[in-house]
Amino acid sequence: MIRNSVFFVIKMFSTQGKQYIMLDISTVIAFSLFTIEWFHIWGHVLILFRVRLLPRKDLVRIRYYFLVDLLTVFSSSILFTGQLRWLAALQMIQHAYYFIYWDRTGPAKRIINWSSLDWFKSDLKNKWEIDLILGTAFDVVVHICMAYHLGQYLDVSLVMGSLFIVQWYVEEIGSYECILLIHTIHVDS
Repeated sequence: MIRNSVFFVIKMFSTQGKQYIMLDISTVIAFSLFTIEWFHIWGHVLILFRVRLLPRKDLVRIRYYFLVDLLTVFSSSILFTGQLRWLAALQMIQHAYYFIYWDRTGPAKRIINWSSLDWFKSDLKNKWEIDLILGTAFDVVVHICMAYHLGQYLDVSLVMGSLFIVQWYVEEIGSYECILLIHTIHVDS
């Protein structure tokens, strides 16, 4: 676990003048991880409920998202909180598989197809893929659990500030690719 060692000063302005809040390094790390976990939650919920999807060709290019997702859970559970390591291990195995075998195996191709806009153009659009739905729901639950345990290191104002950042980013940027911290790279074939 990260110990309190370095302090950051954040200036806040109020009607009475300047106020300073001291945040130790563990609070800053918890805040950052908490915010990233909420970006993952938001992104997975958009896919799960079919709100915002990418074309398959773009989704194939974002294989590294699974590595970012895996590293976020690793940092949140294994390195920082020490909580729910078994759950984090299951999620990390799942994401390592998709990172390594992205668009090369049947299960990986199924998740790409189901998570893409092209699914709605296929003959499968009315088919319920229960295993993919449960897998995505599992991922949402993992990120919610990680956010919960990280939230134990934060006071209410920091939790609300983090959620405000996520909501602002979603509304202002409005790009699912950015929500997932993804910037697709167009490579000439």
